Amino acid sequence: MRKQDFEFLVNLLRENAGWNFDEEQYFVIDKKMSSFIREKGFASVEDLVEELKLGSRPLIAQVVESLALSDTSFYRDYDVFSRFENSMLPLLRENNRATKKLRFWSLGCSTGQETYSMAMCIKNKFLGLDEWDIDILGTDISGVAIAKAQRGIYNNFETQMGLNIKTILQYFHKDGDNWQVNDDIRSMVEFRRYNMLDDITFTDKFEVIFCRNVLRFFTEDNQRKILAKLSLHQPFGGILYLGKNEQIPCIGEFYQKVSGYNCVYESRGLEDAKPKPGIKPEELLHYDEDDDLPSFSRPKGLFGHRPFASEAFKR
Repeated sequence: MRKQDFEFLVNLLRENAGWNFDEEQYFVIDKKMSSFIREKGFASVEDLVEELKLGSRPLIAQVVESLALSDTSFYRDYDVFSRFENSMLPLLRENNRATKKLRFWSLGCSTGQETYSMAMCIKNKFLGLDEWDIDILGTDISGVAIAKAQRGIYNNFETQMGLNIKTILQYFHKDGDNWQVNDDIRSMVEFRRYNMLDDITFTDKFEVIFCRNVLRFFTEDNQRKILAKLSLHQPFGGILYLGKNEQIPCIGEFYQKVSGYNCVYESRGLEDAKPKPGIKPEELLHYDEDDDLPSFSRPKGLFGHRPFASEAFKR
């Protein structure tokens, strides 16, 4: 791939997905573009770039989707999920016993392993789960990844990446040579396509958001805009999970770090969300009907106040 074509694609991704790729990702982009042009019948990357310069929104959307990162596994970073299941969920269960209502969001969920892992943790910790109103939402920019997540079918290698045989037999059943997530777990989860540069148009607030190893691929300006939007859709004290050791310089404007753990943050709440000058609330709430990768909408009403969850990590 020529340098000018690589730079064009990097700018295309920055403008349409907010990703901040540099020369270190050259070989990743080159490999994925080689697969894309073979699949779509282009003679070369140069021909693809010339077509992209004509501004075809459907083609741009396909290229962005083809370059979406998809590194994921069940229970990725096991200690993170262990503390989520054994410390965070009991506290949320107790704090929300009166309403029996909880919302979870797996943002950048790829092919669904993280989202299903959250559901399995909840299944393990909530007795009388049928009495609770629990929604687990998984979103990703890639329609291909979302389609696989919705099917919930994984091969032996994918299931064994993070799961032992006991868990596989408990929450999966055989589907030919593959394994499919059981219906009781699949029914807990909803998957939607969502571009993180789009607006969030629903009114629900999420007690827990997983946004792990996603923000680091965005420009700092887009990181700030995304965190501002997420903060507006979490209650005071809501929990945000980033990747282990993921460093996002502007996160302190909207979240405070939970002491003793390097990837868990607590929302300062709507009143304390302070975007830097130039990021206005109306910019965060604007919706473009012509966007090829639209936001999703789930209007179910606002949650009330939620107590802080940081005590869960002091146990």
